Amino acid sequence: MWAKRFPVPEFNRYELKNLDWTPPEVQDSLTQTDLGCVAVNGNREFYDKFSFKGENLVVIACKLPSQPVTISGNSFAWPIHRTVIADSLDAYTCNILADWTTPRPMNTRFGPDGGITVSSSQVYILIGHKFADYWISNRIMLDNQWTGSTGNGFRVLSSSENEINDFHDAVIYFEW
Repeated sequence: MWAKRFPVPEFNRYELKNLDWTPPEVQDSLTQTDLGCVAVNGNREFYDKFSFKGENLVVIACKLPSQPVTISGNSFAWPIHRTVIADSLDAYTCNILADWTTPRPMNTRFGPDGGITVSSSQVYILIGHKFADYWISNRIMLDNQWTGSTGNGFRVLSSSENEINDFHDAVIYFEW
């Protein structure tokens, strides 16, 4: 009954298990010229606006092409996950393009079924999992080599566990 009422999208999480992980190099500058994503330091106001904390606290800056980009997501994890996609790092003036949470634990739905389409040259994302009344930032793995079904794209993988290198807890895809 529940499966028919709340269908769970297909998601091959097994390819994202037991990956070799090293923390992404955090860039000091936001002057990114290549398409793809990099980890950057945010500011305290930006993190506080969205109630993000934790030892892995970084913002992912994503340089996008001049054409529309589809952003979608999947999740497979016990904790409730959240991703915030904004158009700037200014906590007071940023526009929130998406603010997704998983509907319940162990559900692969993360954001709308077809994702969202954005026409922006740069977006910034936070990914984390719920703890009490705030969000703990996940460990991040950047996959700028992934091309998706369209042949053009990249993705951001994340894990809420520090001891296990399974990066399927929250995945954000960019395709054009």
